[in-house]
Amino acid sequence: MKSYWWKIALQSFSGAIFMALSLFILIAASIHYGFTNLLGLTTLASGALACCKTPFSWCLVSPTMFMTVIPWVGFGIVTIGLVVAMAKAGRNLWISRKFTDGLRQIPAGHFPGLKKLADTSKTVIIVFEDTRLKSAFALGLVRPKVYISTELISKLTHKELIAVTLHEIHHVEKKDPLKLFILSVIKDLFFFLPLGHYLSDTFYRTKELAADERAAKLTGQPVDLAQALLKMVRMKREFTPVGVPMLENPSLVAERIKELIEPGKEKRSDRPYKFVLVTTAAALFAMVLALTAPIYAGANQMEKCNQNYCLTPPERTTVKKCAM
Repeated sequence: MKSYWWKIALQSFSGAIFMALSLFILIAASIHYGFTNLLGLTTLASGALACCKTPFSWCLVSPTMFMTVIPWVGFGIVTIGLVVAMAKAGRNLWISRKFTDGLRQIPAGHFPGLKKLADTSKTVIIVFEDTRLKSAFALGLVRPKVYISTELISKLTHKELIAVTLHEIHHVEKKDPLKLFILSVIKDLFFFLPLGHYLSDTFYRTKELAADERAAKLTGQPVDLAQALLKMVRMKREFTPVGVPMLENPSLVAERIKELIEPGKEKRSDRPYKFVLVTTAAALFAMVLALTAPIYAGANQMEKCNQNYCLTPPERTTVKKCAM
């Protein structure tokens, strides 16, 4: 039976995937039906500009010109999202790989408690020498592993260490690093939609609460994990590698500790999801309208301006012949 928080995390992830697939189809369809007309209108607009030699010609300041320019703005926004998403994803993967390759690992046999957990859960647990990071985390997209620093081990009691490790094992079992990576790409790709940010933030929050819930259930002592969280928050860290989750959000840490001590007190989210849905729908409508604008544009005014004459606003009755 899935825990309450894991259900919310799974819903957030599934919702983001559904949103991304729907948007891909919607944007692809908009481009397919609008692009042919757009090329023709763009050619006419270029000719009209060459003829009139100013974008402020009376026949260019028109709905037709607007419907020619606005789709290119939409294409630009989509392209920026794609480039930024791919660049950030590649950078994060490279930095994470470089970070893990540089770790000085210690055989798990030196820590019998951790070795037993690794064997029982069939999870790879890597202990590494560290005096700066002082943390435990799960990394890896296809085959995620649990990483625990020696400095953290030295600061926690045996029970606290087991609770923290079980928390990270839950992330590995649920493939949370891969899910978080996918959500970060979706969020960057559709940066203009508030829903992507909302679902990504909700997943990050609830996956931590779900892992806490699972660890507390297995140990039967939620206070151990709560104490470990307090100790980890108070530790000073010198750097934060990309892809390594840290306890940098005080409100989330406080929420996690409160949920561990008094589970079930606040199950409902007070986040303004209705506002997010409304603003997302408005942004999506504007994007689709922009990409499909050429379908509804008429080329008559462009052709007239391009082939016959130009009228400038101050001289509406003056005819300026274009060079043919």
